[in-house]
Amino acid sequence: MTNIRLVGYTALAVGLINWRYIDFNAGSFALIVGVLILISTFITPLHAALQKRAGFALASIVAGVAIVYSFLA
Repeated sequence: MTNIRLVGYTALAVGLINWRYIDFNAGSFALIVGVLILISTFITPLHAALQKRAGFALASIVAGVAIVYSFLA
């Protein structure tokens, strides 16, 4: 498993947990971000771009914001 998939699975897991146990609105943003990151890893050019420095940093920051937002919502 690559690091970008780990970021996607983490955002997806936090989104599902918050969606189920807290509120639908709390976990929906993290859920969408996690799914988009994981779907983009199946497309080879996007997967290669996400493994580079700028793509990985951007995906990690967006996933981090989604995770923090889902806990604060």
